[in-house]
Amino acid sequence: MSSRHALKGTVVEAQRLHVTLFDLGDHDQVPADKVTQASTAAAAVPVPVLNVVFEKSMSYAKGALVLCADDEAHVSALRAFRQRLGEALADVGLKPSRAFTPHMTVAYARRKLEKHALEAPLRWTAHSLVLIDSHVGEGVHEVLGRWPATAAA
Repeated sequence: MSSRHALKGTVVEAQRLHVTLFDLGDHDQVPADKVTQASTAAAAVPVPVLNVVFEKSMSYAKGALVLCADDEAHVSALRAFRQRLGEALADVGLKPSRAFTPHMTVAYARRKLEKHALEAPLRWTAHSLVLIDSHVGEGVHEVLGRWPATAAA
C-alpha cells in the first residue's frame, strides 16, 4: 500500500474499480424483478463516456480507502448522468436514493485515513454502465447487465 501513510491493506483489483451510482439494496440474491426494472431503466438512458477527476483520498465506510472529488467541476457530468438514470429508475418503479458522494474504492485497510489532497489528481474514464451484484465480503462482482457508452450521448 503506501509508505507515506504506513497503510497495510488489500488493494481492489483493477477490473473491480467502479463508481457506484445507485444501490438496489442488500439481498442474498437480487430479485429478478429488480434486475428487470434496473435493466429497463439503464436501456432507456444514453450512456456517455464519463471522465472523472479525483483529487482527494480518505477512509470511508467499512475500512474502504477511496478516491473522491471536492471540486464539483470534476464530477458534474457524472452527477448529471446519475440524475437522468435516477429518473429512469423511478419511472420503472424503483426508489433510488438521492444521497450521492462520488468516490471510487481502491483498497481496504484497518487504519483510518483523514481526507487529504493527492500529490496529483487521478483521472478515470468510464466507458459503460454496468449492473453488478456485489457479493459483499467475497470480492466478487457478478455482471448482470452492461450498456456501453455511445458517441451520441
